[in-house]
Amino acid sequence: MENPQSKLDLLKQVIKLEAENDVMITQVRKEQAELLARIIKLEQNSMVLEKELKFKKHQTKCIQITKEILSEEPIIEYCPPFLNGLELDAFFQKCQIALEVQVAQHRLHHTSWYKDVKKLKDIINHDRRRCICQDNGIFLLEVWYDEKPEIVIP
Repeated sequence: MENPQSKLDLLKQVIKLEAENDVMITQVRKEQAELLARIIKLEQNSMVLEKELKFKKHQTKCIQITKEILSEEPIIEYCPPFLNGLELDAFFQKCQIALEVQVAQHRLHHTSWYKDVKKLKDIINHDRRRCICQDNGIFLLEVWYDEKPEIVIP
């Protein structure tokens, strides 16, 4: 027959181990939640990067087509002083033609776009750029994200 004291000691050890186990389980769950949050954020960032890459390829294709048609080397990401810090995707100086490849928020003026102040500023700057170019005798050729440049540019 076992000593009641040793049973009590064993019971105390079991209780202590269960408490330590609960702490470890809580810690593992917390780490798991943090890892899941990081995975979700990485997936979102990956999707954004994929969209940016797709847009950049489209932009490069548009510039290349325009370059071939005009037989002129463009100034890429041109920031002339009269645009007050705004940028043109490409500027063909001899022809006085600027090329802008536009993304969704410039065409789809949906109210949810305005919830983000940066997006609203982008829309305003897009409109300002168009007016300033016109005032300075520059033809602004705009190609939209969903258009085939082979059809629009020529």
